[in-house]
Amino acid sequence: MNQHAIIIGAGLAGSSAAERLAARGWKIDLIERAHAPGQGASGNIAGVLRPLPSLDDNRLARLTRAGFQHACQHFAALTAAGQPLRWGQTGVLHLARDETHAATQQRVVEIRKAAVDQLYFVDRQQARKLAAWPVASGGWWFPGGAWVDPASLCRANVARHADAISAHYDTQVAQIERPADLWQARSAAGDLIAEAPVLILANATTARQFPAAAHLPLRSARGQVSHLATTAGSAPDIVVCRLGYVTPAIDGLRCAGATFSVDDGESALREADHAENLAKLDFILPGYGKGIQARDLAGRVGFRPLSPDRLPMIGAIGDAAAIDPDAPARPLAEMPRLPGLYLINGFGARGIVWSALAGELLACLITATPPPLPEDLVDALDPGRFLLRGRSRRQRVDRKP
Repeated sequence: MNQHAIIIGAGLAGSSAAERLAARGWKIDLIERAHAPGQGASGNIAGVLRPLPSLDDNRLARLTRAGFQHACQHFAALTAAGQPLRWGQTGVLHLARDETHAATQQRVVEIRKAAVDQLYFVDRQQARKLAAWPVASGGWWFPGGAWVDPASLCRANVARHADAISAHYDTQVAQIERPADLWQARSAAGDLIAEAPVLILANATTARQFPAAAHLPLRSARGQVSHLATTAGSAPDIVVCRLGYVTPAIDGLRCAGATFSVDDGESALREADHAENLAKLDFILPGYGKGIQARDLAGRVGFRPLSPDRLPMIGAIGDAAAIDPDAPARPLAEMPRLPGLYLINGFGARGIVWSALAGELLACLITATPPPLPEDLVDALDPGRFLLRGRSRRQRVDRKP
């Protein structure tokens, strides 16, 4: 195969895929409608990097653990290479919601037997020392957890192999087609932007505007983050989470949030959402927001692509038109696919923890090399899973008396 791919979207998903393929010697045409990478959902001042353990070590726990490990390695490699990544490995304190949750957190640590440099449980006094604030409970302490500037990560991904990546900014793709053996991306005027044997959709929910991807159940989740003016060195100097999060001071601002509203297209900041973030802040750091008025806050709104099962969609796109809804269900491995068309999408609110792993997984799938995950987790992320589920639901409905 000609090692050339078009990637639509230069956020966390698209820039990660571009970096991983370019590292393998591929030529990339990266097409982005904004003027620079990371201007959409990836444009917040900071996001949080930490895994999400569970008692049963479910798929989400396993995937976030793998994502966290890949992210730490990738971010360290970018930093060592002198790339412009802004992040702080301050550690992340994930406070228990209540006593029952605290007991569960302790059991998770005991059962999972994580190394102490990765995760351990701290009591309330230890948590107060870590946060330098009179928090109400203990919780998980992730020493390697971090805050990350997502837009800087997108820029670093693109810059690392800049010679292999041709960026097309301020460029909107209106149509994709495959008249022969090459995918073509075209403008609204019908002009050819780029063509290549592989095309990757990393453009959030707008991927569904293309007929080949219209069946994907991508939804948009509105997230509003509040920005609090603060001073360098003020507490806390770590990330603290408890049904929300608050970051250390970054360029004189502390991020608190975030709201999560599905199918909400309001782009303007809302005072009610700032009030919600202040309530979360008080739950995390009691009394921290005293005197702060929601009407006075600045912030940012982002729209994050979300899948129904809250897991990313990574892999080859199924050929929905070639699937007979009345035929018996077949395994994912036998699903008809659209040649050379791939998806990396649906990160939801976890783009920081998913992106490095997702880029590596997609690159492995495209190049037919061993993936970084076991087969059951690769299948759990396959975009084709929703075609199987949709067909199964239709069959069950059809068979009802």
